[in-house]
Amino acid sequence: MSGEYTSNKFYALFVLNRTIHQTLCTNTLEQNGIAKRKYKHIVENVCSFLLFIFVPNMFWDEVVLTAIGLINTISSSYTLCFSPFEKLYGYTLDYFFFRVFSYTYFILLPHIECNKLSSRSNIYIFLGYGEGKKRYHYFNPIT
Repeated sequence: MSGEYTSNKFYALFVLNRTIHQTLCTNTLEQNGIAKRKYKHIVENVCSFLLFIFVPNMFWDEVVLTAIGLINTISSSYTLCFSPFEKLYGYTLDYFFFRVFSYTYFILLPHIECNKLSSRSNIYIFLGYGEGKKRYHYFNPIT
């Protein structure tokens, strides 16, 4: 099996969860409307992020993860003012953790990398969030 939703691992997940998997007829995009609209929504967000901050295309994967993370944590009127995260887990995410995308930060260097005459921080641009832990991904535009 091959394809977007027909890989062996995907099929094994269906069997494990006792889910009935139904595929669509080929060349009938109107049958796959929800997935196509969501894909378009994600791609449009990623393109706007990349164009807004002039980040090299090599960081597209970080931008995709950041866009999906924001889409999943922002509430909408479509879901009765709940975010998909709230609907799934039953509690609100702490928004204090969020940072401004593409914002410039000065990150303090460890003491072992500094001497009396060197800079104690470097300039970084925020790209996204680490998976599973409260950490951030930055990129140094100079190096």
